[in-house]
Amino acid sequence: MKPLRIGIDIHSIGSRGGGNETYYHELVTALAEMPRQHHFVLYYTKDEVLARIRSRDCLTLVPLQPAHRSLRIPLTFPWRARLDQLDVFHAQYIVPPFLRCKTVTTIADISYEHFPDFFPVPLRASLKLLVPWSARRADHIITVSEHSKRDLVRCYGIGEEKITVTHEGAGPAFHPMDRGKAKKRLAQKYRLTSDFILYVGRLQARKNLQRLVSAYAAIRSAGFPHKLVLVGKADSLFEPVLARIQELELERDVLRPGYVSDEDLPHFYRAADVFIYPSFYEGFGLPIIEAMACGTPVITSRGSSLEEVAGDAALLIDPLSEQSIAEALKQVLGDPQLAQRLGQSGLRRSEKFSFKNAARQTIDVYEGLIQSRQ
Repeated sequence: MKPLRIGIDIHSIGSRGGGNETYYHELVTALAEMPRQHHFVLYYTKDEVLARIRSRDCLTLVPLQPAHRSLRIPLTFPWRARLDQLDVFHAQYIVPPFLRCKTVTTIADISYEHFPDFFPVPLRASLKLLVPWSARRADHIITVSEHSKRDLVRCYGIGEEKITVTHEGAGPAFHPMDRGKAKKRLAQKYRLTSDFILYVGRLQARKNLQRLVSAYAAIRSAGFPHKLVLVGKADSLFEPVLARIQELELERDVLRPGYVSDEDLPHFYRAADVFIYPSFYEGFGLPIIEAMACGTPVITSRGSSLEEVAGDAALLIDPLSEQSIAEALKQVLGDPQLAQRLGQSGLRRSEKFSFKNAARQTIDVYEGLIQSRQ
């Protein structure tokens, strides 16, 4: 096969937006290291990309103007795709119209269909209109779990043969490290000196943080001295969580360092006594694999993709039950042997997932589309 010219929308890199940003950064990095001769044209909107993606002969970085999606998707992308003579265009959820090349879109999840109240009304309306339309128009869909694939088939009537599952994985920065050194770094940079429970992800209603805060209050009352550290960027629907923290008078015990750099995040995972991810719904749940890769015991929710990803390497809770969350925290924090077993089994589990595999599968999708046309 002749080398392909593949355009990829990477506008989420630099957004500090959680899973989408990590997915495209790690995918592009892994694609560039694949032993294939294809060329990747990366379309970006934030200059931070230039510092985060290493220059390579197989990559061309193209800034997009205008950057706003209302013009970028229907106008800029079709124009650039023709100018750059693309064979394949890889979109984020929404496939632009008027493309003359093959199209792939990654749809990580359709959580807005199941939990519409967790999305601002304009965004929810846009997603419910455009994502099904895009899914049906795309030549192929990539998603990140078997759960999300079943969801797309069931909700939108997409044929299974049109969807490829590529599991995500922890980046190379996430690995076991000296816990004392990790705690020392957090003490120096963040003044975090206490033992703590960790959550990493967007600070939003879908992540079930109100129940987590209530469960945390229960374990504090039971005598556990740990802080609760919520790492991530706050969304517009975070206000009820803040209100719950204030209502329970936990302002000094629930710490919010905000968005944490790629360099510091592994230290948070390694220094934590336990990582908890009580989300209602996820397409994959990358933070649980990152925590596992650092050797940290994990608690996460039953349901959605999280059981698929965690396997038997995490303690599973009912996300609708504050008591279930609190009891799981008490179990791990009160039983060092259980915590050690979870940490070790999580480490083994994390080795089954990698972006190297995801990149290989993604290239197979690109090549398959072109071969089917010949």
